[in-house]
Amino acid sequence: MKGNNETRVYRFNDHKNYDSWDLEHSGYYFVTGRDIYGKEESYYFKPFFHETARHGILVFEIANYLKKYHNLKFKTYLSRKPDIVIEIGEKKWAIEVETGIVLKKNKKQFLEKLESLKFNYGRGWFFVITDRNLIKSYRRYGKTFTKRNIIKQLDKIAHYNYDD
Repeated sequence: MKGNNETRVYRFNDHKNYDSWDLEHSGYYFVTGRDIYGKEESYYFKPFFHETARHGILVFEIANYLKKYHNLKFKTYLSRKPDIVIEIGEKKWAIEVETGIVLKKNKKQFLEKLESLKFNYGRGWFFVITDRNLIKSYRRYGKTFTKRNIIKQLDKIAHYNYDD
């Protein structure tokens, strides 16, 4: 499997599925991190702008979970939009993955993002933080989840009946 502009993260659990040399020479870095189950995994990660590996991996893990277990319609974004937008019927849910860097170093940008989430998604958005020690910092701004409890929230969204 070769890397392309759309795939920024590959899980490295089977050498046969990846051309490591090709990935490494295409701007990917070999990193380790924890998946959404807390298991230590290895990945190839290609950063976009100032994106951290922890951010990219968590977006990747959430997207894979949505595909594998719920077959939900969703999009991932690299722009000012939320990291993931899930669509179920007419309802949209926005997921914003946060490392704490923007809140700490550019609060104005963070507050603009917050206003955009509220305006575009009402109450249908939430944060997923990469560091559970930041939960208090983010909860004051909106619903906040960690890797430890995001699966329960994704399952809840997937099973909610929006037709009622």
